[in-house]
Amino acid sequence: MQLIATMLAIATTGASAATFHLSNNGELTLSGTLSTYINGTLIGDWDAESNPEGTQTREGVWGGSGNNPIPLSLTAAIELGGNTIPTGPLDLEIDDILGVASITNLSWDVLPESVLSAAANGTILIETFRSINPDSLFIGGVPISFPLGEGSVTSCTITQTVIPGVGPATARPDEPGVTDILVAVPMTLDMMVMTELLGEFPLQFALILNIEGVYTQGDGKNTLSLTATSTVDESADLPDQPLPTIPVELPTVLPPGSEAGVLLDLTPTTIDILINITSNLIATDDGDQPSVPGDVNGDNLVSTDDLLAVLAAFGPCEDCPEDFNSDDVVDVNDILTVVGNWST
Repeated sequence: MQLIATMLAIATTGASAATFHLSNNGELTLSGTLSTYINGTLIGDWDAESNPEGTQTREGVWGGSGNNPIPLSLTAAIELGGNTIPTGPLDLEIDDILGVASITNLSWDVLPESVLSAAANGTILIETFRSINPDSLFIGGVPISFPLGEGSVTSCTITQTVIPGVGPATARPDEPGVTDILVAVPMTLDMMVMTELLGEFPLQFALILNIEGVYTQGDGKNTLSLTATSTVDESADLPDQPLPTIPVELPTVLPPGSEAGVLLDLTPTTIDILINITSNLIATDDGDQPSVPGDVNGDNLVSTDDLLAVLAAFGPCEDCPEDFNSDDVVDVNDILTVVGNWST
């Protein structure tokens, strides 16, 4: 008992902690643009055996003979956006004495039952060349825009890194049980973007999710109302990996009004990413654990009653509420949990 008295004497802080899960009463908006810069060539889709009526491409104003590859650069802009109802947990701990909130283990599925639309458009810059069937002159240095087809974001997850998110927690003096929090959480965003012509683009990048919320203690169930926002604006080099050959109907220039069938052989080089996340979400604790570690009787306080309950259960104990770390024994570690979260 001397050890217990000493630990009680040095216990100076109290904390509430719980696992929260997003409800279906919120909404997240994800929007942005992915601009990919690509080098490569185009060549007419003519083939002596399989497509003898296809387009041929020839370098220069007057052209030469045969079907020749034409150097090009291409910018593919993928516009994406839409609203979703994300799902997933986060662990929230609030230290009322220090006025600190900590978030860990945040892991959200942004698209649990839906996809986001994504439209792709291309702008191609070429050297001067002539096409045969249809006959047209393509002037070099003049950007040509054309659609790359519809697409979608087929998966998107936001996962916290191992680093906790920490920020201020301010109890409202005129509203008992209500605390305002402001926490910046380091995250990783993983997306899979699918387009008709360019195929799949798996993307991963780091972001900071800024969470501003109101934690409210309730009768047996606590609530966290929050806004979560983030912006990603960065560029990245892509691995030197050619895309599969892409067939495109290229609008003619001089004269206009026709389409030349060409094949694009492309290698992406860099990507610019602009992503905006805004959300208004509601989360509730899972109700499976006491909202305050060390609270055996569920009165949202850690007090003498809880300490006595732990001492009474001391020793081997399977599935006991006094066994806070679930190691099937009530021992000094569980006493330390009570002491470390002693209510003041």
